[in-house]
Amino acid sequence: MTTSDVVLAAQKISKRYGNVQALDRVDLAVPAGTVHCLVGENGSGKSTLTKIFAGVEQPDSGTLVLGGSPPVPGVSTRTSVDAGIRVIYQDLALFPNLSVAENLLPPSGSGLLRWRRPRAGLDTVHAALDRVGLAVDPSRLVEELSVAERQLVAIARSISSESRIILMDEPTAALTQDEIDRLLELISDLRSTGLAFMFITHKMREIAEVADEVTILRNGLVAASGPAPDFDADRITTLMTGGIVERGRRSPAPAPSTTPVLELRAGSLAGRFTDVDLSVHAGRVVGLAGILGSGRAEIGLALAGLLPLDAGQILVRGVPVRHPRQLRRLQYVPEDRLSEGLLLDWSVGHNIVLNDLPEATNRFGLLRPSLIRAIARRWRATLNIKVDDVDDAVSTLSGGNQQRVLLARALAPEPEAIILSNPTVGVDVGSRAELHELIRSTADRGMAVLAISDEPAELLDICDEIVVVRRGRVAGRWPVTALDEETIWSTITDEDVPTWAN
Repeated sequence: MTTSDVVLAAQKISKRYGNVQALDRVDLAVPAGTVHCLVGENGSGKSTLTKIFAGVEQPDSGTLVLGGSPPVPGVSTRTSVDAGIRVIYQDLALFPNLSVAENLLPPSGSGLLRWRRPRAGLDTVHAALDRVGLAVDPSRLVEELSVAERQLVAIARSISSESRIILMDEPTAALTQDEIDRLLELISDLRSTGLAFMFITHKMREIAEVADEVTILRNGLVAASGPAPDFDADRITTLMTGGIVERGRRSPAPAPSTTPVLELRAGSLAGRFTDVDLSVHAGRVVGLAGILGSGRAEIGLALAGLLPLDAGQILVRGVPVRHPRQLRRLQYVPEDRLSEGLLLDWSVGHNIVLNDLPEATNRFGLLRPSLIRAIARRWRATLNIKVDDVDDAVSTLSGGNQQRVLLARALAPEPEAIILSNPTVGVDVGSRAELHELIRSTADRGMAVLAISDEPAELLDICDEIVVVRRGRVAGRWPVTALDEETIWSTITDEDVPTWAN
């Protein structure tokens, strides 16, 4: 490989934040027309390296190579963009109050959006959307799109510009398997044209399918780097964590004999789901599986009182719910922690007490900072939230620790039931195992848990039983011991329920 082949490279890059060595003499090179998977636990240095490539952060030492240019000690955001580097962050960096077209088309030379676009501009938009397989009206506002559709808009924006390499941070976190397959196929097609990718992911299947090279970071150091065929899932996991992460299914809880804590009877919501029966008992984890658009997410929102039913009823301990106040003993953890879950500029402490404000106030109803800190420190210890000071903004935390803050907020009021929507999306393998254990132990203490996920492996790890939703209807409900990943995938995607499930 010659210098001219390299689109982007790091040479002995180091970066320190206070007492934390985020990166320590990191070497990495991405040739044109290749996919380089960057892997590591949250806090390993992946995001810091990405920000240095994007010009958002400057290294303390080391050099960068952009294309065939001589090494430089750092780059600005403008230099990075001019060199053809595009970054898709987990928060997507889209403008929700603007249309799809306005997010895709560049501003005018003055830096202002041109509201009247020539036909050629719309043709560019349609072409970009077609390339990622997204059939939406370009005039629709981004805030009206689903999480998965927004992700595809962000990808379309990157490939529609003059890019040489695209850095993608967990790009498939909110996509269904069909959409993931289409994206990976698209990446392979674009790779053949000379476009390079640096692909940050925690999903072993994606690494196996798309990677040419793999670099694994641990504690800011390169733990290993080389051709993708040299790595399998076990080796990657061991290198990421420094040991072996134990995975195992939940020991199924005894069959319930009491009244369900949470129940949906013949629930329907026009265009979303029809005639759904679902129950969750104390001490049990029930999984809700289905592809995007199957109705699984909307069922969770309806049970949480966030979407009104057209027909049917919700019951809490056998009592029909007639007012949202009756759901106060229920907590809901949304899938999109960045835009729907966390107040990113607020402290870790304030985020944790948000659903249990009476515990953090004095007799006059005023918040007491000392109480907030005490509560937050207790949950920091309980859930192993890695943060130096609970007064730090939650935006400074890694994805796994942000997810722990959300769980702490939901658990703080001591609810009887909790609904988790994709509870480990964008979380590394080590943190995922810890969160799974937390979910299992939460049920073991008597809480009713409904876990909604598009990852069969996750549901197999944490659930007692799994309910499959297809096209808005329940296709079946089975004990987890009767299932494996392949049969779950076949059930959520096939037109007919396979014979093994009858």
